[in-house]
Amino acid sequence: MSRLLIEGATLLGLTEREDIHPETDLYAEGGRIRATGPEARRLAGEAGEPLERLDARRMWVLPGFVQAHLHLCQTLLRNGPEDLELLPWLQRHVWPGEAAHDAETMAVSARLGLSECLAGGVTAVLDMGTVRHSDALFEAAARAGIRYTGGNALMDDPDTTPANLRASGDEALAETERLRARFHGKENGRLSVAVQPRFAVSCTDRLLRRAAEYAAQGNLLLHTHVSENRGEIEMVRRRTGMGNVEYLESAGLLTERTCLAHAVHTGESDWRLLSARRTSVAHCPTSNMRLASGVCPVTDLKREGVNICLGSDGAACNDSLDPFREMRLAGFLPQTRTPPERLSAFELLRMATRGGARALHLPGPEGLVAGGRADFAVLDPEAAWALPDSWSDEPYGAVVNAMSPANVFATVVDGRVLYRAGDPTVGGLKPSPAEVRAAVRSLKSRM
Repeated sequence: MSRLLIEGATLLGLTEREDIHPETDLYAEGGRIRATGPEARRLAGEAGEPLERLDARRMWVLPGFVQAHLHLCQTLLRNGPEDLELLPWLQRHVWPGEAAHDAETMAVSARLGLSECLAGGVTAVLDMGTVRHSDALFEAAARAGIRYTGGNALMDDPDTTPANLRASGDEALAETERLRARFHGKENGRLSVAVQPRFAVSCTDRLLRRAAEYAAQGNLLLHTHVSENRGEIEMVRRRTGMGNVEYLESAGLLTERTCLAHAVHTGESDWRLLSARRTSVAHCPTSNMRLASGVCPVTDLKREGVNICLGSDGAACNDSLDPFREMRLAGFLPQTRTPPERLSAFELLRMATRGGARALHLPGPEGLVAGGRADFAVLDPEAAWALPDSWSDEPYGAVVNAMSPANVFATVVDGRVLYRAGDPTVGGLKPSPAEVRAAVRSLKSRM
């Protein structure tokens, strides 16, 4: 059983603005926080398994970042075409690349992406794989030690998906069930399987409805894309006579265990429906700007009570998996509205941490409290270029507006230190440049 004592840190629990505790110890055991303050040191001193100590004086500890929408299968497709919108970008770059994966290239892609996540203070991800080779994603996540929810993408519509990236509804759901039987709940509960129809465009009506029923029966998370691009919405309306969100509701896909990526082109009726169904929305600002998709109306959604989380999307449409950049852009974009609106740094940090944990239905109480998950990022405000940090009594603005992955001192998941600053291999997880380039050559040879 792992035992960890974090010594002398400033704890930022994010339950409320005043949840700031300077020079405080934190003790974790067996993947859970047991105590903070003087009680932490007392419990750590009791006889038991070996104790790991992390000297965090002058450091800030906060709940780990959650990447609530990723495509680890796309990490090797980074730095692709710059001039394509969503649908042609999928057809010409992403789908050919995903279809060309074998188990080996998928493993390298996942390891590269997960290494970047851990080095950025990310402790949990919601990842949409492609149609095949999802075992490699779960195996890489198990090796990484990160909290991972994911699985295969469901794509069965012969009119909209390429033949080499398609599986019938029976085949697709049988694969999800196989993954559930093999991986769900494993690695001390860190691995979870989600039901993932890619988006309404790529799925038949029958598959969408079956996916909703299967997820409900197994109490599994539903993860899909919605209203990312105007062309996508027009295709759905021509086929169904409904708007995108309305159509997903009719198919049974809007639930409190659903996380929708993007929701860019949505209106008041959509926001009210998402709020009523307690459905989460993963905001992916860099991806939406990179593909010229538009801007998610985050402030409108929040006013309706919709839970908002953040995701980088895939490296193919972001080129980075940096949670700090997503927070910063998510804060800037509402200020371009007329009249300008604002999200505070505190709100943005909660979206990047607690909002994602809520969307993924991660277990336990939130915050750095006894009984909570021992998943956190340890930040060094003196690293890189974040100083001075003393103009405000609150540290939140410094984290969101000045920090970057260079300020991540350590990443802890399940009470285990998985990344430490200065470790370029991320605990041996990160593939070497030679491995990455060989995997890309292999992938391109089959595209």
